[in-house]
Amino acid sequence: MSISLKHLILHSLELTEDGTIALQARSEEMAHSEEALSLIEGLHLNYSGRAAKGFGFYNEENNSPFKLQLDALLSEEIDFHRYSVDSGTVLVEELKKYEFIEQGVLLLANYEHVAGEYLLIMLLENKISPAVDDSLELTASRYLETSSVQLAARIDITDMQRNPESQRYVSYVKGRAGRKISDFFVEFLGCDDGLDVKVQNAVLMQAVDDYCQATQLDKEEKLAYKGEVKSYCEQQLKDGEEIVVGELAKALPTAEDTVDFYQFAAENYPLEDQFPADRTALKKLAKCFGQGKGVSVSFEQKLLGDRVFYDESTDTLTIVGVPPNLREQLKNNK
Repeated sequence: MSISLKHLILHSLELTEDGTIALQARSEEMAHSEEALSLIEGLHLNYSGRAAKGFGFYNEENNSPFKLQLDALLSEEIDFHRYSVDSGTVLVEELKKYEFIEQGVLLLANYEHVAGEYLLIMLLENKISPAVDDSLELTASRYLETSSVQLAARIDITDMQRNPESQRYVSYVKGRAGRKISDFFVEFLGCDDGLDVKVQNAVLMQAVDDYCQATQLDKEEKLAYKGEVKSYCEQQLKDGEEIVVGELAKALPTAEDTVDFYQFAAENYPLEDQFPADRTALKKLAKCFGQGKGVSVSFEQKLLGDRVFYDESTDTLTIVGVPPNLREQLKNNK
């Protein structure tokens, strides 16, 4: 992998005797060893492949502590070690404000990949696992949990400097840690809300539906068209890449005497040129599903008009051929 490591440092967030979190800072940056490069390569791949991310940016009036330290680093007023300690201090203050007890290893890395420069910030769990030594005796082994990091952010420095109008050069994991913890980490970053991935995916799904209607595709053609969209988006998701609307349009058939999908979407919908795929939104390309008032329904779109019938006048859904496991439950609960 073409990653060039510029700076890397690890600090520790530890619980003090009075029950508060304190920063235990390293005195210098880490050496650019093979182990260090391997760690950053793995974290870069893991982070890039995470689908659930939020995006943000810094407006011109932003004077949050994190942003001020970042500006000082980029203008070379301070070195990376000083920046890392100051940022770690800001993080500790945010933890105290929210009364969170988050221990672990704070990682800050500055690296280049392909044509971009990035700043990666992660709070890694320091875990203990049983191991066996050469004498086949059980021992305790310490390791960093890097596969399911919940507090992580990455700043695309290149995009921030070259494209100040962008609203997505700050990204952060929106994981299972909970809304309050996610809010705390965004406040630590001091950024404004940017690109909304779910909204972009919802708009794309609507554009696909409307394009199928506008080009008067029949049912089979519509299903095939949506299948092509789903295939492309799922492959991008699998590869850790984003949906590129122009690239997607080239992969789709265009009917005679009609505009292609890219032109149709650009003229009618507020879509970014590219954005991450949302796994939940992609389901709508192949399935109809919904829930409410104690009822949950899901079926493949190709069954509509075949085994599943919707009567709009009476707002009723008729299913022909009930699934066997559901049929048994219905019989038993008469």
